[in-house]
Amino acid sequence: MALMKGSQIPKDAVVLNEIEATGYIWDVISKWDSLKETWALRYGPMVLGAINSISGIMINRHYRWRFKLGSYGHFSSGIPLVVMPGLLTIAFHKHIIGTDMLLMKSDLCPICYEVKSTALQMSLGLLYPMILAPTSALMLANRYSTYRVPHLFEGPKVMLGFLKKHTKSFTGTLSYIALIQMAASAFITYFEMKNTLSLRHKMLEMEKEYEKEKQK
Repeated sequence: MALMKGSQIPKDAVVLNEIEATGYIWDVISKWDSLKETWALRYGPMVLGAINSISGIMINRHYRWRFKLGSYGHFSSGIPLVVMPGLLTIAFHKHIIGTDMLLMKSDLCPICYEVKSTALQMSLGLLYPMILAPTSALMLANRYSTYRVPHLFEGPKVMLGFLKKHTKSFTGTLSYIALIQMAASAFITYFEMKNTLSLRHKMLEMEKEYEKEKQK
């Protein structure tokens, strides 16, 4: 059955709400015979999630090393900075980008999808860890006395200057992380669009063949 969106509903059509249509189309993709025609939709979000998890590891490791944390709070900082960015990237990319394409929920252009995907990727893989990692490291360093950190009453200017000092040597790595995230999200989103168009074309062809068989 080809999935269509429109006001003119054929007599023998099965009407689905958005949740049902979403479940149906992803079920079709998971069972599609040709991996070549669906690989980006199937595995693209997981690739992007893995990239953001690796970004989280690198950012977390930098601040933990700077503040001499050793094994202190390793697990408690690893979950929100490594596991969560990966899982959230998979979930949000699949819903906001993939499902939107497949269900034709909006009339975005290909470049708009790539920009949207890049913004999502960098928000979860760069902005989120860069807020949480230094905050977590500062709290742990203060708690376990592994490094002298400014107190909150010294003011935000002192705190920001302290973090800037400890981030300066990492800016080159952050630039590479950002470039990789931008390139990966654009690459995956481009092939998701190609997969979507190919899938839609094949489903329409199958629907036409089915209609011809019924008329015989």
